[in-house]
Amino acid sequence: MIGALWNVRGLNKEGRLQCITDFVSDNKLDFVGFQATKKNNFQDSFLNYVHRDFNWKYLRAEGTAGSILVGCNERKFDVLAWQLGKYSVATTVRNCLDNFTWRLIFVYGSPYDKGKVELYNFILLASKLYTLKISKKL
Repeated sequence: MIGALWNVRGLNKEGRLQCITDFVSDNKLDFVGFQATKKNNFQDSFLNYVHRDFNWKYLRAEGTAGSILVGCNERKFDVLAWQLGKYSVATTVRNCLDNFTWRLIFVYGSPYDKGKVELYNFILLASKLYTLKISKKL
């Protein structure tokens, strides 16, 4: 299983679509998260061009900051749930080979001071919830 996270600093730039498509293909990624896409929406044709076997979800940009695009290969994973937060895109997936279920959370915070405390509190809460779930299974 191979995944990547990339702060792309905008997907509206010329040549960027081909660049991320090559990145996903060349690295044979099973999941990917792109931060700072600076896009408010994605057309199906755009997402299918990046990878037609991926299940995609995105968080819209706020002004010129933010936005997250996350994709998981449906040939490798059953996507059980998506959750959009103010600063995050999370997915719960089940590996098709071994049925192992796990949660993947991509977080992106504004480079501005506004919202920093709220973002830090979210990260703290998410890490505590994850630790509690693991502790209960041990």
